[in-house]
Amino acid sequence: MGVVNAAITGLFDLLLAPFGWSAWAGLVFISLLTGAVLLTVFRYTSNQRGIRATKDQIISHLLEVLLYRDDVRVVLRAQARLARDNLRYLGHALVPLAFMIVPVGFLLVQTDLRYGLRPLAAGEKAIVAVELGPGVDLDEVSLSASPGIEVETLPLRIPTLQEVDWRVKAVAPGKQELRISVGGEEFVKEIRVGMSGGRVSRARVSGGVWAQFLHPGEPPIPRDAGAKSVTVSYPSAEMELLGWRVHWVWPWLLISMAFGYALKGPLRVQV
Repeated sequence: MGVVNAAITGLFDLLLAPFGWSAWAGLVFISLLTGAVLLTVFRYTSNQRGIRATKDQIISHLLEVLLYRDDVRVVLRAQARLARDNLRYLGHALVPLAFMIVPVGFLLVQTDLRYGLRPLAAGEKAIVAVELGPGVDLDEVSLSASPGIEVETLPLRIPTLQEVDWRVKAVAPGKQELRISVGGEEFVKEIRVGMSGGRVSRARVSGGVWAQFLHPGEPPIPRDAGAKSVTVSYPSAEMELLGWRVHWVWPWLLISMAFGYALKGPLRVQV
């Protein structure tokens, strides 16, 4: 999974590099990509002839209801057939929806990696939490940081969670490092301060396909390091939409739907 994440993350870095100047520009591009990819998947995994025929049947039943609205028997029969064809239409969509799960999952995770959180501002504080593997001694864990980060507290050990926490303070802008040592084995967690654009990786994790899928921003923690994850409590990022501060998912959803509707004709997709 680490190799797959690295390849996909690198591809997204390349595609989004021209849009580092604006979160909105990047999100609009991702929305266009989403609409185009999902329509293409839908076209080649669905029964396009069946969908077209079913839609024609639905329209004919609607017209039947309008034209014979004074005939109760005809209207009831048309409504029953309308319900049947709607179920048939939904059935045609199930197969392409199953194929869409994987690309949508990667799109959501990669987009959240860039627009879900914001870097720490200079002077801002955060909690660093190190979750350890079973049986690892909490007293054997230590944390140090590059000059742009100040470790403000002694370690807080939580045996019930097998976790050690610190409070850190951002001092200087840039891509900083947290160095975690567990029983003499050391690894690094990236922490960003005052940088606009780019990835903001909340957690670096070890092993587990699902955990790595959800946190693709950094390579997996080495298995012999004794830690399951290192998490930084970055603040959430928001986007301004018509005077409202919203999570990126809502504009992405609306813009992707708009692009999907606009592209279904040129791509000759029946939906």
